Amino acid sequence: MARSVLSSIRSYYPNLSRLHQKIADYIFAQPQMVSELTISELAKKVGVSTASISRFAKTVGYANYREFSMDLDNVATDNNQGTMFKKIDPNDSLDEMAKKTFQAMIDALISTQSILHEDELTQAVNHILHAGQLAFFGLGGSSVAALDGYHTFLRTSINSEYYPDFDVQLMQAAKLTRDDCAIMISHSGENQQTLTVLNQLKNNHVPVIAITSYGRSSLAQRADVVLLSLADQVNKRSDGMYTLIAQLALIDSLFTMVAIKLSNKTEAVMSRVRRAIDETRTEI
Repeated sequence: MARSVLSSIRSYYPNLSRLHQKIADYIFAQPQMVSELTISELAKKVGVSTASISRFAKTVGYANYREFSMDLDNVATDNNQGTMFKKIDPNDSLDEMAKKTFQAMIDALISTQSILHEDELTQAVNHILHAGQLAFFGLGGSSVAALDGYHTFLRTSINSEYYPDFDVQLMQAAKLTRDDCAIMISHSGENQQTLTVLNQLKNNHVPVIAITSYGRSSLAQRADVVLLSLADQVNKRSDGMYTLIAQLALIDSLFTMVAIKLSNKTEAVMSRVRRAIDETRTEI
């Protein structure tokens, strides 16, 4: 959990007020030093009121500044913390470029795992287990994760569906009911077509599980369950290339938990799927 506080701040950053972003920027620059400050000392250094610091801590998911400070104190002090997600330099060797890319993905996974909560996972799994139809929604870059989710859950006894076209997704949403479940994937949580689909789902009272990078995005605030996929990015305009691996990991985690719950049925389905695939292969 060492990086959970910084990951949490990053997920909220794009939707923070300018004052709260100012506080966040100061914390990002020197988290270990900030962890040793009282609320009054931090307020003085940033140039804001203690009330602003208190509100900031609550905005990013903490009950109070003391709880926030204690979590911040767990942030590793070694230099590796400051070298994560270093930009690739044109002068880097190909090996260095590959290492930095792999490290960015590894850190995205660690950051995402660090803020997972048992109650959110329980809610998500229960919604999926009780779904008559499990539908995946994702557009643009998120369509990759949505298709992977659909492909993965085909191995369970749960009926699942996914269509890449927006108009078809909207029709798909119109047919779902409160007895079904939707998994919506959006890096920004602000894609207008995604939100149009979300409106249709909410009108039909369909339980929505959101996988997004921003905890205060429009999608996150209206979803029934939110699973954050994090990377060291605070710019919503970024393409979220490192969050894709985290999105896929979240989907695989949900699949594993659901498959274990439905172990007997899942084994039977997977056996039939393997037989069907094996029959298409020509022996050499």
